[in-house]
Amino acid sequence: MKLKSIILDEKNPNRDRSLKRFDELYKDLLKQIRGDRTYKMPPNYITWHTLTGILAVALSSCGSEYAKVDISAFIHSYRTSLWFIKDAPIYCLTEQLIEAFDNTDALAKPYVLKDWQPSLPTFLLAIPKGLINTPEGGEVDYLTISCSSCDFPEWNSGKWHNIEIQPFSLDHDRYFQICTVDSNETVWTSGTAVNCDGTLIYDETESVGKHIISSEDRVFLQRIRNLAINVLLTMEFAPSLLTSVTDSDIKTKSKGFKPIDRSSSNIKYPRWLGKNYQKFSVLSAEKGTHLSPYSHWRQGHWRVLESGHGKRWRDSKRLWIQPVWVNPQ
Repeated sequence: MKLKSIILDEKNPNRDRSLKRFDELYKDLLKQIRGDRTYKMPPNYITWHTLTGILAVALSSCGSEYAKVDISAFIHSYRTSLWFIKDAPIYCLTEQLIEAFDNTDALAKPYVLKDWQPSLPTFLLAIPKGLINTPEGGEVDYLTISCSSCDFPEWNSGKWHNIEIQPFSLDHDRYFQICTVDSNETVWTSGTAVNCDGTLIYDETESVGKHIISSEDRVFLQRIRNLAINVLLTMEFAPSLLTSVTDSDIKTKSKGFKPIDRSSSNIKYPRWLGKNYQKFSVLSAEKGTHLSPYSHWRQGHWRVLESGHGKRWRDSKRLWIQPVWVNPQ
């Protein structure tokens, strides 16, 4: 689902002018946001300055009346605002792990999310620049991933200063939603319900925005949905891939740079997702030919290890059978 929207353009050649314009438009709100917290982001990821510009637009337009204008834009504003209001974390996904997830088909594995119980109501996934592009050539540098459960209605409500977000009714017990605004100022949203048996429910043809979803858009949204499921499973069952971002990862080299004061109450750091991950590679000779075998991926998947009767989701196991890069050149 997508929609053209007025938002900051990270790659706009007139970016400085755009930032100044938005700073003036949301001056007071931006001051509140940046005074509340400051994230120190690693190089090659969306800056906190840009992200707060997106947040200012979202927080100023997340009221229910905005849904009457366009539901897709409302969903993005609603979910992104909740992420901020909940003081939820940021995870910086690495290039190596994105490549591995692109070659791990989580959508094709039946019941991989059987009895799924999300641990986090929402988080923001920061994407390295230039790795995920839309069919129209826009660049995606963040995803807001939100999880809903009928057991936790409070996940869909919150208040920050004079901004209050009201919960909405759910058609399914468990649900996750993905939102972003790309560098072409297009809003993308995708939602998936999850039954207790792990069945995924979504409609590839539905468009809640003002644009018609093309076949290329569906392929892109499938990639994003597959990425989200891989991330959700990794956070539950491969916690070793989660590590802290350190001062050395920030690599600030400005003149007169002073060490970051981590004791400051409003300074925050994201977490790495896949910082030390290295892809598996093997050599494999084809029998009966003198030609060198070509390089290719051996697809990965998630293996579902059934738990005993009555076991909870967190007592069950999901094992990532990682993709393998065969015959690297």
